[in-house]
Amino acid sequence: GMKNLKNHIIDEVVDTPASYARDYNLAAGTPFALSHGFGQLSLTRPSQQSSDLDNLLFAGASTRPGNGVPLVLLGTKQVAEKALRKIQDQLKFEEKARKLEDSSI
Repeated sequence: GMKNLKNHIIDEVVDTPASYARDYNLAAGTPFALSHGFGQLSLTRPSQQSSDLDNLLFAGASTRPGNGVPLVLLGTKQVAEKALRKIQDQLKFEEKARKLEDSSI
């Protein structure tokens, strides 16, 4: 092995739950989003839809369907499809409003 390894270390970072909580604003310092406890699985995870703003959607490990690459990708696909539906609905509404306005002239 390498002799005097300590002399060759340029930078060393030690991450802990406290450093994750402090540096990344992650609750309880978990690097994998919400815990895997029963209260935060599947449907009990936060929704992809904001309860305050209709046009605000969330994707990622802390929302439904959950964490891990496959579930995050699935959730991202769901959010993208929902966003496209919202845009399409808004365009249809605007088109109807224009037609109504044009017919009243």
